[in-house]
Amino acid sequence: MLTRTFCGKMCGASCGIIVTTENDRIVKVEGDPDYPPTKGFFCVKGKAITELIYHPERLIKPLRRIGPRGSGEWEEITTDEAVSHIANKLRKVIEEHGSESIAFHMGANRNDLIGEFMQRLGKTIGTPNFATVDNVCSKARSLADKFTFGQKCFPDINQPSECLVVWGRNTLDTGGESRMDIIRQAKEHGTKILVIDPRETSMTRIAHQWVKPRPGSDGYLGIALLKTIVEEGLYDREFVEKYTIGFDKLHEMLEGYSFEELERETWISIDDMKKFARTYATSKPAVIQTGNPLDQTPNSYQSCRLISILRAVTGNLDVPGGEVVANGVPFLNIKDVEDRSKRLMIGSEFKVAASLGLAPSQDVLRASYTSDPYPIKASLIFGSNPLMTYANTEGVHKAIMGLDFIATAEFFMTPTAKYSDIILPVAANHEYDDFSPKFGHIVARPKIIDPQGECRADIQWMNLIAKELGLKGFWDSPKEAFDEILEPAGLTYEELVENGPVWAPQKYMKYIDEGFKTASGKVEIYSETLKEMGVPPIPEMVEQITSTDDYPLVMTSGKDSYYYHSSWRKLPTLRRLSKEPLVEMNRETAEKYRLVEGEMAYIETTEGRITQKVKLNESLDPKIIFVAHGWWFPEREDLGWKESNDNVLTKWDGPKCQAMGAVTLRGIPCKIYPV
Repeated sequence: MLTRTFCGKMCGASCGIIVTTENDRIVKVEGDPDYPPTKGFFCVKGKAITELIYHPERLIKPLRRIGPRGSGEWEEITTDEAVSHIANKLRKVIEEHGSESIAFHMGANRNDLIGEFMQRLGKTIGTPNFATVDNVCSKARSLADKFTFGQKCFPDINQPSECLVVWGRNTLDTGGESRMDIIRQAKEHGTKILVIDPRETSMTRIAHQWVKPRPGSDGYLGIALLKTIVEEGLYDREFVEKYTIGFDKLHEMLEGYSFEELERETWISIDDMKKFARTYATSKPAVIQTGNPLDQTPNSYQSCRLISILRAVTGNLDVPGGEVVANGVPFLNIKDVEDRSKRLMIGSEFKVAASLGLAPSQDVLRASYTSDPYPIKASLIFGSNPLMTYANTEGVHKAIMGLDFIATAEFFMTPTAKYSDIILPVAANHEYDDFSPKFGHIVARPKIIDPQGECRADIQWMNLIAKELGLKGFWDSPKEAFDEILEPAGLTYEELVENGPVWAPQKYMKYIDEGFKTASGKVEIYSETLKEMGVPPIPEMVEQITSTDDYPLVMTSGKDSYYYHSSWRKLPTLRRLSKEPLVEMNRETAEKYRLVEGEMAYIETTEGRITQKVKLNESLDPKIIFVAHGWWFPEREDLGWKESNDNVLTKWDGPKCQAMGAVTLRGIPCKIYPV
């Protein structure tokens, strides 16, 4: 039997796929050539879905800890026992400390509604504390767009662009927005491809111009590009005059920087910065694709604001082949319920993140042992592995050990799951009915096979916990929930399954008649809304962290093409393709520090030390090392979560993004030496 559906869980995308089943078993998965955004593209992670579903070590029964935390001593229990145990523990925390002392944790986006269900449950319980990775992964970019011109924009997939900027993103290998077809489209059309990345990637190899910035200096590069465009009169004068406010203040800010200063901050020559800016500004329509590095510095939000402003002043917003500000298919916002919490969210001083209810993970975790501003005593963790993916691994471990109760929903025994009190086995894609809101359209991911054992979807576990707590406003099945969610669109979940994706009607240049969805109705280069929140209304930079004599190198990192952050290291095909953590460096760097390719090296910062295997990469500046992210070793009894984990090297303290609460994950001073 063939089923046209969509990938899920394996990364943040949701590519169109065709699933073949025989005897209630998936035997083949391939890309769907008829789904417009991906047109048959299907990555190796998605192809490994059957290895996840049928893995012999997959968790398929709820587990309860019976030994000391982290001992690995468990007993199998039933679903009813697990849900009852969780509810009783939460009631105890609420009674003794207040409902706000419960925190929820969620990992990277999987193109579903887990976050919305989680916030619905948390608000109904009475906690505002939702600690996700969003303040260092994607939301700085989407919220920069929102506060600049009202909503997030995406590259047009229906009309070709004349210029494609790929900023800190390896779209061909780790792209996560299901918009792969624009790369093929760009190559066929002859689009100028401009790439910003300190390291050679699949994208740099097809670039017309490639610039290599110092890690963490993106905001300064944004200023350099805008300074060139404004001072040389390359901006769209008509658009700026009619549809923006604050251009004069932007001009004043840009005058405060010299090109020589921007060259020093970015490590990019003045000539290269100006050439890049001129190509982008004069090749219209143009689009900018961005990636995670922008979200992971003290300047994250302001760097992203500069990119939003670049899109606007060049006249590329909502034009054919440009940055489309899309209409969406209407559906119920299930997190829009009464918030029963009485105390402010931890980290509420980071106002832009707080506007979405995003509590910085470091502040939530620290409250478990400082009780500042109040104690966190219980954590419910869905799709997340904080010991691997949150900054300051030692701090995360200390926080976990200080909690009264932890429940984790997982596929496998991960480092974080190992320290939990209850583990809930999670259903995989195709084992339950799912729904995916996407750019300008919605899709269904229907159940195709029965789940293994007592596995249930994250959202099913949340609904079971809610019902056990006696909370109203929850559902007996995902399908029942999705029927209610889809009511504003005038269709049922079954109709969405049967008829395929529903696309919202689109038209270009809506701002002519409708304006922008901002307080002024215009693009707000200068934002009074941000000013009222205590955030700089025009972008300004926090001074970068600099190397020292003790830590002379600059460390950065990136996604592995074969994994999704810390996920999937138990899947055989993916592990064969990426066997071990590699630290990459220029040959000159290796020789200077007596390192040999293929041998182990220590990487050290002020926070700690890890080991990874040396790999030479001549594309890197000799001052930079590129460390592998998210590494642990599921084949080891202790899971090896400290040995090569890059977050052992990061910290909570130091400069943070004033808007998002983001800590520094890129451009960290470090040193390296032989083991």
